[in-house]
Amino acid sequence: MAGEKDQLKGKAEELGGKMREFKGEMMGEESVEEKGKMEQAKGKLRQAWGDVKEKAEEIRRDIQR
Repeated sequence: MAGEKDQLKGKAEELGGKMREFKGEMMGEESVEEKGKMEQAKGKLRQAWGDVKEKAEEIRRDIQR
């Protein structure tokens, strides 16, 4: 639960990046395409951070039992 927000935000950023990358491809704008790729990477990182937070919360709950 602790990392769900980051996971969702990350997925949204990743999808937005894919859209931007596609837009750049269609327009022939390399800079827009590259920004899209960077946005996707940022989204994947945020999702991974959310996964780490979820796992940490799970471990904390196990220890408290």
